[in-house]
Amino acid sequence: MKIEPLEKKSLSDDVVAKIKSMIVSGELKEGDRIPSERELCEQFGVSRASVREGLKILSLQGLLNRTNAGTVITTNFSSILEETLALKILLDDCSYEDVTEARMFLEKAMVRLAAKRITNSDISIMSQQLELMVKAEEEDNNDEYVLADIAFHQQIAKASNSRVLASLYNSIITLVFRTQKSVGYDKPVMKESINFHGKILEALKQHNEERAEQEMQLHLLDVQERLNHLVKTEITKAGV
Repeated sequence: MKIEPLEKKSLSDDVVAKIKSMIVSGELKEGDRIPSERELCEQFGVSRASVREGLKILSLQGLLNRTNAGTVITTNFSSILEETLALKILLDDCSYEDVTEARMFLEKAMVRLAAKRITNSDISIMSQQLELMVKAEEEDNNDEYVLADIAFHQQIAKASNSRVLASLYNSIITLVFRTQKSVGYDKPVMKESINFHGKILEALKQHNEERAEQEMQLHLLDVQERLNHLVKTEITKAGV
């Protein structure tokens, strides 16, 4: 058996890892100015060259913005992870069925947690999104409907108070809704979807985990079935 030599890790990599760790822990947040190069050298026990190289890497990754006034955190680290995972899903050429299967698993888990942890503020926001969905259906505005639909489900993710599940969910949800938006909802789909969202919200208000999960599963199965039908209809119209 041939054993490959271990790759030597540079000190600049250590600087990158330490600053990322500070962002993840919340010690550094979006908009915060990080310590000067001299201070970082002292804190990390490395040379200024290593610090500069590490900051350059972080800037290229979109985490830092280096200006004459100082270097600031430009984005939330979790969003970088979400975007990276979403890109990997696209590059791996995952099928729509793969994505919706993952969505089903995540949403059922999140809605159960949300039923335990949901706050009055969460309920108020979701109620507003449901009202926007109703208004969009009445005005036959597909784009606004999809936006309100996305916001409703993302609020469930927030209400679950599970950062890991929420990040995983946010990585795939834009891919799901991009497909749904491209196909376009018809009136029956909108009305039935609104009905399901109302039932989910009611279960959450009652902190009923079993019912919330059941209604979510029924909703997503219905959406998948109707979406498949709409896709086939579009293909038939196009003469494919």
